[in-house]
Amino acid sequence: MRKGLRLTSILLVFTLLLLLGVRWAERENRLNLAQARIDNSGLVDSVEIAEILKPCFGRSLLKLDTDSLQSRLLAIEGVDSVSIRIRYPDTIVISMATRRPAAILAYSSGLIPVTLCGDHLPVEWGNDQLPVINIEGDPEVEIISSALDLLIKRELNDSVLIQVSSREIVVTDKGIRIILDPGRAAENWFRWRSIGTMITDRTDEVDLRYHDQAVLRSTEET
Repeated sequence: MRKGLRLTSILLVFTLLLLLGVRWAERENRLNLAQARIDNSGLVDSVEIAEILKPCFGRSLLKLDTDSLQSRLLAIEGVDSVSIRIRYPDTIVISMATRRPAAILAYSSGLIPVTLCGDHLPVEWGNDQLPVINIEGDPEVEIISSALDLLIKRELNDSVLIQVSSREIVVTDKGIRIILDPGRAAENWFRWRSIGTMITDRTDEVDLRYHDQAVLRSTEET
């Protein structure tokens, strides 16, 4: 019985000393944020991150609202997820997961980098190495996604040009325009690969939007 009381007393004294020590460290500014390590920020603008973190420096880590900080970082365009770890006495570690540009959508108004799913990314994330899809008018998101899927997953080479409109996807391959149904783009493309070697030099356009048919056209006919 006495042994248990003694152990309890020791734990209470230790806890009290720990609390007093923490309180002293906070009063002496020993727990203020002085360093922030950013992992996996990718192409995210470091200046934008710095502006969000700036008000946090010099403030006690015990009073840091990590949920609010996480929300502000998640609001940065191109950021998918954020986790924040506190490393006492004066450091936080921020780990990010960011989206990656898969292609460029070329609108009449300008170029927009997008992910494989078609999500828009900051213009600065674009580069000359990304494949380009030309956009006419204002096609539905599903049509653009279908074109992206065709471009990336089917690994179309650099000589292929892709144009998307509200009703069709047009792939220009070796000078021949192949018109695809957006709802069956992959299926149409496989059909084109199977019949492509049988197309004559006189053919300028192959329309695959009709079930089980390939309509061939030439400039001579038009």
